[in-house]
Amino acid sequence: MLEPEVHLDVALHVEQALDDTARYTAAAKWIAGRFSLASLTASVSIVDDPTIHTLNREELGHDWPTDVISFLFERVEREDGAHVDGELIASADTARRLSELAGWEPQDELLLYVIHGLLHVAGLDDIETADQVLMRQAEQDCLIALQVPGGSEHVARWDRVSY
Repeated sequence: MLEPEVHLDVALHVEQALDDTARYTAAAKWIAGRFSLASLTASVSIVDDPTIHTLNREELGHDWPTDVISFLFERVEREDGAHVDGELIASADTARRLSELAGWEPQDELLLYVIHGLLHVAGLDDIETADQVLMRQAEQDCLIALQVPGGSEHVARWDRVSY
């Protein structure tokens, strides 16, 4: 299989968020390769807690801020593999708030949210316990591949952080 095509449209809607497009793109390439996608296209929006709270309430019926929301718009199976298109919205405020508890920098926590959202777009779910285990492991594998400090402890510390 050829190297997957990855197209991300990253929008920072909070001033304090660092532009981490290079790592988001590296994560998307890793995920597309891991799950044998021919292409992965996604819009990535970094927002604040009030914005994600509103979206979570309006789109999912959950009346609280959250770390990340993702939507799969389209998955098309072709001879060369699956082509997926989606969107994710991640909260820089939540990342900043939980990063110390998680034991790493806010931009690494935010990267985790982007990875999580991209994994959903790629087809993973985390409703059932077995699926949660697969999701956490895929997140950790991606963090390790990206050489994120503390990435190898992600699964072990998951229960300490209240998401």
